[in-house]
Amino acid sequence: MKSLRDRSIGKHGTPRTWKKNCLYYTWMCLLLMLLTACSGTLGKIQLENVNAVITQSETAIEQARLANAQALAAETLQRAENTLANAKEAVSAKDGLGAMHLAYDALTQAQIAEQEAMYKSQGNGLNAIIKRKEADIIALQAHLKTAEGALEKSRTDIQQLDMQKRQLQADIDRKLQETEQAHQKILRDYNKAKTERTALQSKLDTTQTQLLQAQSLSEKHEHQIHQLRRELAQTQSLVEEARKEAADVRTKAAAQAQSYSRYIEQLDQSNVLKQREDTLARKRQEAKTYVYRQGRRQTVRTGSTSLTHEQIANGRAVISDWGLAWAAKDIHQHLRGYTQDAALDQTVIRSSNEEQTHLNRMQRVNALKKMANAQWKETDSKFDADGESVIGTYRFSRRSQDAMSAESPALHDLWTREVWARQVGAQWKIFREIWRIYEAVPMYDKTFN
Repeated sequence: MKSLRDRSIGKHGTPRTWKKNCLYYTWMCLLLMLLTACSGTLGKIQLENVNAVITQSETAIEQARLANAQALAAETLQRAENTLANAKEAVSAKDGLGAMHLAYDALTQAQIAEQEAMYKSQGNGLNAIIKRKEADIIALQAHLKTAEGALEKSRTDIQQLDMQKRQLQADIDRKLQETEQAHQKILRDYNKAKTERTALQSKLDTTQTQLLQAQSLSEKHEHQIHQLRRELAQTQSLVEEARKEAADVRTKAAAQAQSYSRYIEQLDQSNVLKQREDTLARKRQEAKTYVYRQGRRQTVRTGSTSLTHEQIANGRAVISDWGLAWAAKDIHQHLRGYTQDAALDQTVIRSSNEEQTHLNRMQRVNALKKMANAQWKETDSKFDADGESVIGTYRFSRRSQDAMSAESPALHDLWTREVWARQVGAQWKIFREIWRIYEAVPMYDKTFN
């Protein structure tokens, strides 16, 4: 429509030409309506076609308003608006042909109003438009300067933010470097402390071993001192008796010179009988002591237990950890499973000879270290409960070191460890252990029931 308006103004700027154009548009609208009415659709108009023409009419009315037609061609513009409203009502009434006719009529009236207003306001209208556009350009230039200032400010802010970013990145890098250095220092201190702890633990173990040896030696010395004191007392008693007898002999020597030989013989016989009685009494006492000790060492099983399943499971867990420590040759961890006064009875059987020994704490430690260095292999194990104790039995074997001929069967050493554990406070501890060692015997298959 703009090109049509320019062409009308530039080439046909007279009222006569304008009127010809209006007639031309009118005949074109009538021709289109005639073609539409005579088409093969039997008068049915597509809604989108009517809406397209209505849209063109609305656009033409707006163009007329832009040309100030409401002041310069108010009557024509009013007819165009009324006709457009009637076209919309015809659309609502589904009168396609009437709507198309009214829409084209409104389009023609709007174009006529635009042309009329433009013709009347060629001079003043164009000047006013130019001034308005110039004012708009000035306003746009002012806005452009403002925008350029804001853009420059934004660039400055971006540069400041970039500098702050680089500064923050430098600070972060410095903090990371300081953190890494602190971490390395902590790691070095930890390794140093770990090394010192290992050395101190080794010294502690050595000191504990020396303490146990000193305690064992002290116990041995105390036993020897007690034995010597007892022997000294017996000797002093014998000396006193001998002195008394010698005094009696010297007193009676003058009066009984003739019967001296007979008295000496009787005295000798009396001493022999006394020594025999002392020996028998000492042997009886040793037998009683042996029986008493054997009674303490042998634990009688009751065949029943008062422990709950949870207690039995806790006891088995402690014994299992004790066995795992032995398999790992961790003697220090292995010894933690015992009480301080744990008893160890050892029986060694070789060639039908049986040797029984009771080992104290220091002797037990030395025996375990010696056994740990040997090539013992675990064959089987079992657990059961009796009374208030959980019992674990482990069997080990190794190739015997005794020499044998090529024709002889291979001999092995068998080692059975039976440990008794009970609850001490909140913990389970091993309070008794029994060893049975069979040396140089044929290997046979035997497992626990």
